[in-house]
Amino acid sequence: MIEPRLIILQPTPYCNINCSYCYLGHRDDRRLMSRDVLEALREKIFRRLASQSAPIVVWHAGEPTAAPIEWYEHAYGRLRDVAPAHTSFAMQSNGIAINDRWVDLFRRTNTNVSLSIDGPQRFHDARRRTRNNRPTWQLAVRALRRLQDAGFDPSVITVLHPDGLNCPGDYYAFYRDLGITQISFSVDELEGANKVSSFSGRDFKAAVTDFVLEILNQAYRDDFPLHIREVERIAQKLAGVELSENEQVDPWAAIVVAADGSVSTFSPEFMEMNAPDYDNFVFGNILEGGLEDFSNTQAFLRASREIAQGVAACKSSCRYFALCGGGSPVNKLSEKGDMSATETEFCRLTTQTSADALLGLLSKQSRPKSFEASTF
Repeated sequence: MIEPRLIILQPTPYCNINCSYCYLGHRDDRRLMSRDVLEALREKIFRRLASQSAPIVVWHAGEPTAAPIEWYEHAYGRLRDVAPAHTSFAMQSNGIAINDRWVDLFRRTNTNVSLSIDGPQRFHDARRRTRNNRPTWQLAVRALRRLQDAGFDPSVITVLHPDGLNCPGDYYAFYRDLGITQISFSVDELEGANKVSSFSGRDFKAAVTDFVLEILNQAYRDDFPLHIREVERIAQKLAGVELSENEQVDPWAAIVVAADGSVSTFSPEFMEMNAPDYDNFVFGNILEGGLEDFSNTQAFLRASREIAQGVAACKSSCRYFALCGGGSPVNKLSEKGDMSATETEFCRLTTQTSADALLGLLSKQSRPKSFEASTF
């Protein structure tokens, strides 16, 4: 039996918009995961999930709503009845196509929805455009409001750009005024099809830290229940809560299955890498074998070994290790060409800035002495 913490399924590689920082290399591919692949998923993965496991199944990579609702009706019917009782389903969407029929599907299937909205309109629309180069902010916010009106509390992923770092108040007002209480910050990463990051060439760590800190300060001042995922995780760690391990560094803790049945693990974005030394991180195809077969391939064994070396190196050298558990292998490979490397810019601008911002907030508030520690 297997106990993955995360299962990422790609209904289609196709995406219906054109973001300037997109890492997807096959977003024009309209293929749809076949029923044969779904049946293989049912028998080779979902039936083998340990009864006590509680995986999160995420529809992602490409725009999931580009697949028909009828496809999801069939997929849920084939997967849910063999999944463990505590399995949860989620979807990461740009929101453009979400209408009342989608909301009804989410309700009936108890699917959590996260939307990609890059903050205030001028920042979002500068980089998230339709395929005919029209803005998408109003469409994404329409989906947000539709979900909220239906009783959902969708989380929001915001990809930051240097242009917005001087405007934390505008971002905070956006989240507050639209009732967004769960957010996650990222940066446009150097990986996959995205060959240039807007954060390259300068040290933005202090600017990102100040940006996050000011948003925390304003939420604290207004008593607005804004939960930043990266900060929440760090706060839990400081409070002594035992956190889950980093699924990106443990073999098969995250299982990724593409529309054609290709199977990968570790960082989900590995599927977008051109890395022939690792068979492009495709360790097998679910139509042709199972995880036990894929675990014996030379590409898998090499990747596992190098990722473990990188985790050990991070543990011995980085004071933030307890927060990230060794970082993201795909960022190490993308930025440094080496998965046994340590600190990446992605880690500096996400995990480290969130930790420093939280400690900055706590330094201004009355807090337990346990927060005085200079390391985590």
